[in-house]
Amino acid sequence: MPAGPGGQLFDYTLNSPLGVAAGPLLNSRWIEAYSRLGFDILTYATVSSRPRPAFSLPNILPVQSVERPFDAAVVGGRSVSNGGTTIAVSLGLPSMEPEVWRKDVRRAKDRIHEGQILIVSVMGAVGPEEGVEAFIADYARCAAWAAEAGADVVEAHLALPDPFGEPGQLVYEHLPLAAQILHRMRSAVAVPVVAKLGAFRSPRALHETASRLAPWAHGYVLVHGIPRRVMKADGLAVFEGSGREWAYVVGAETWPISSRQVEEMLAWRRAGEWPQAVLAVGGISTAARARHLLREGANAVLVATAALEDPLFAVHFRQDSGSAAA
Repeated sequence: MPAGPGGQLFDYTLNSPLGVAAGPLLNSRWIEAYSRLGFDILTYATVSSRPRPAFSLPNILPVQSVERPFDAAVVGGRSVSNGGTTIAVSLGLPSMEPEVWRKDVRRAKDRIHEGQILIVSVMGAVGPEEGVEAFIADYARCAAWAAEAGADVVEAHLALPDPFGEPGQLVYEHLPLAAQILHRMRSAVAVPVVAKLGAFRSPRALHETASRLAPWAHGYVLVHGIPRRVMKADGLAVFEGSGREWAYVVGAETWPISSRQVEEMLAWRRAGEWPQAVLAVGGISTAARARHLLREGANAVLVATAALEDPLFAVHFRQDSGSAAA
């Protein structure tokens, strides 16, 4: 394994600022494997206080190119470009039993190495019938469990449907609710808390959200996929089942959207709006793209689709970083 270029995130000294975003690392075995492959920020896939299964197969399919964040549809089909694949993900919000994932997070923490950190992504699993307060408390409960199990950082997954908002609204778009969730999580744990955000409809919305959440978040993770209505060429839904017409598109072709929003976030930070860390996600399919966002000022870059497609991505990143330094 080539030596890492070094890095710093919060108070942690890292071998490199490269990691894996929430999603691919399903349990401690995946965490251990990718830590050995040179990824130094390992994110345990999003967990909750209630077990739930994933949607039926197929739940991940390749799709055609993506151009704008809020297009009505994207046609299914094979697409490989710019060093990577673009896929549509319709998994639902699966999670293991809390008793299982809490023990497994401890195993994951024990299996990573010096110069690496473990992020655990959590979400609220309470339905609208139980009320807003129960939903907020559920996030805090999972955050406390994650920290007790050994998480170095806890991620609040806010890019999921808001059970109390308008159809299609996500939790991070409901600013009072998102702020209360982060406030409660900060009160529940002593480790850094980061907010995972999705695509924004405008730079103004991005600035307003980041500013409103800044008092309660140590950092921001973005962009969590591009929402699309995923259709076949004949107009029928690709994923069968209720509530599956929409899915998240991730991978190489989301780079123009995701990188622009990360750069906007970094520009506001340079302007002195707030000092929070920025963990860049979305379309980072090559080491060159990762290095570009780091030069722009991102504190870390996290990959997901690229890590699955090329498990040696971190090796290439380290080699390229060494060549650039030389």
